[in-house]
Amino acid sequence: MKDKIVIVGGGGHAKVIINTLKKLDNYEILGYTDIMNKGLLIGVNYLGNDEVLSDIIKEHKNCKAAIGIGGVTISYSRQEIYTMLKEIGFGLPVIISKDAAISDEVSIGEGTVILEEAVINVSSDIGKCVIVNNGTVVEHDCIVGDFAHLAPMTRISFGGRIGKNVFIGSGAIIIQNKKVLDNCLIGAGAVVFNDTTIEGIYLGVPALFVILNKKAL
Repeated sequence: MKDKIVIVGGGGHAKVIINTLKKLDNYEILGYTDIMNKGLLIGVNYLGNDEVLSDIIKEHKNCKAAIGIGGVTISYSRQEIYTMLKEIGFGLPVIISKDAAISDEVSIGEGTVILEEAVINVSSDIGKCVIVNNGTVVEHDCIVGDFAHLAPMTRISFGGRIGKNVFIGSGAIIIQNKKVLDNCLIGAGAVVFNDTTIEGIYLGVPALFVILNKKAL
């Protein structure tokens, strides 16, 4: 019998997770929750807002949950939802696309989603509830912190250190052995040649500090 799972969120990333789960075919998707009823989401039913989650876990005691919220900036909503789900009693499985390549001795935290054609190389440590998007490469001996979001085609060179709640935009490159602090945003196409020194937004080639992340203070 397949494990049951509910998707929290009804946007684009939720659809990507649903599509990935359908290809894996190892979960029964009960439905999705959202503040708005968006009808069928790739054939998956709307269950209601997050208030129904407590009833779902009572009815299906071993039900799992996946956070279907992505975004294109630094976001703390996934961390807040993770805490809520754990308090209710949900487990959050690691979801890895059949078309991703995961090397040996890789550690992956609960709730992390690794999508098509992503590569995680040997001896890297991926935190919990991380999004590793399509075509992203995390080279050997890297660390990616909890709730980080690596957008499509990101490149983290060997020994990279990515902090918690970091967003790295599409096509950005982190040069080998460089560190991105917690709560930073690295813009699309940027190249990080030096460690970041302030929690904030970095843009360009080379990536330069632009503005402080006041929410992180």
